[in-house]
Amino acid sequence: MPSHLAKRSVETLLSVLLVMLGVLGPAGRGAAVSRAPAGPPGPDWERIAACESSGRWHINTGNGYHGGLQIDLATWRAYGGDRFAPRADLASRAQQIAVGERIVRDRGLSAWPNCARVTSASDRTLPADQEAAAAAPSRGPATRALRSAARTHVVRRGDSLSAVAAHARVPGGTKALYDLNKDTLHRGPDHLRPGQRLRLRS
Repeated sequence: MPSHLAKRSVETLLSVLLVMLGVLGPAGRGAAVSRAPAGPPGPDWERIAACESSGRWHINTGNGYHGGLQIDLATWRAYGGDRFAPRADLASRAQQIAVGERIVRDRGLSAWPNCARVTSASDRTLPADQEAAAAAPSRGPATRALRSAARTHVVRRGDSLSAVAAHARVPGGTKALYDLNKDTLHRGPDHLRPGQRLRLRS
């Protein structure tokens, strides 16, 4: 027959176990929550704007692309930007980003084929599904407007015409690139300014 002391020891042990389980239960659940995978980070709009327009959110150089994210008029309207302002450069930074978010939800970062590459610290390239979206057949005016961005390059500080031609593999090289952009480069092929948009294909 078990002694009174042994019975008390078992009861004490059970009490301790119940207390431990009560403490560990919420902690375990909290740990499970903390380990839940986070969603992918959103675009770094400041870095895209720095690449596209040197961070000038109200720029309009007359090249058909406007604002910090260099959104053309057809795309701005297609994604509801005209609710904010007639053109992107006339809208606030927050409004331009709101339209940018709509574009990304629909087409990924393919609207910014060059500058989207600088939106992560590792300078990773676009994911395969977004590369495929950029190369997808045109399905309407908004799509054509977005794809037109892939045929252009926004001049950044330190760019030269020959370097842009080589990097973009322009057919015909530097001379062909200059011929395509004589209207923009009216001072000659050696006078590039940050923010200018160059055509890469005819």
